[in-house]
Amino acid sequence: MVRNGYRVRPTGLTTRNSERMIFRIDDMQGRPRARIAAKDGARALMLFWRRRGRQIMAEALPDPDPVAILRRNFDMARILPDTAELPLPAPAPRAATQPATRRPRAPRPVRDTADAGQNDLFASVAASPPPAAPPKAEPAPPRRQVTHLDAETLQLARVHFRGLQASDPADSYLYHITTEENADAMLRDGLAMSRRHPLLLTERGGVPYWLSLVADDDDASEADIAVLRMKRFMIDDLIEDDPDSTRSSGSPSYFLTGNT
Repeated sequence: MVRNGYRVRPTGLTTRNSERMIFRIDDMQGRPRARIAAKDGARALMLFWRRRGRQIMAEALPDPDPVAILRRNFDMARILPDTAELPLPAPAPRAATQPATRRPRAPRPVRDTADAGQNDLFASVAASPPPAAPPKAEPAPPRRQVTHLDAETLQLARVHFRGLQASDPADSYLYHITTEENADAMLRDGLAMSRRHPLLLTERGGVPYWLSLVADDDDASEADIAVLRMKRFMIDDLIEDDPDSTRSSGSPSYFLTGNT
């Protein structure tokens, strides 16, 4: 989500206490500006602007002086607003004009249609058969909607991420970066899918980029990071492209929504 020159996207991590999604806020050059835990991306951006506004006000305003504040308020009360609405100029009187006399319109000449050699266009159109109706397109098959998948169906497994490189080619798996606690819960209970809190997935070459972002987060340590992989063909129709994450990471990224 991009608003007011800032891009907001979920990191795939949640806080331990409130279990809220941690969102990353970048500027248009892709530089990280903040990581904020919130219910959704719009709430995270609002909290970022509130925090940024307080910082700007604290840097711009001088130290408060009660006497100066009272004196300034008193002076402002005596100043008349210079934005008062000015009277509009009166419209100039319109000169009285006499209506122009209308000349009678000359009758249009009647065309001679008695020529027997001329074809009747309307008769030929009426005699031609109507065009055939185009064939009806077959309705598209309904999309599969899934809210939960168990770990065995997905072939969900941990990955030793230390050997992964950004130059690795794509394979038949998609990868998710999360915490050890969340990884244990997913391996035990499966994946719950929601459009409101989608899982961020990436291909093999994008794992090092997302690991570097998680390592920069103060709330996560390297021992608390886990990487899970799942079979792509099992969820290929349940994912949606994430163009913002793809541009920033340089590797195709997706949201697992389940089409819900």
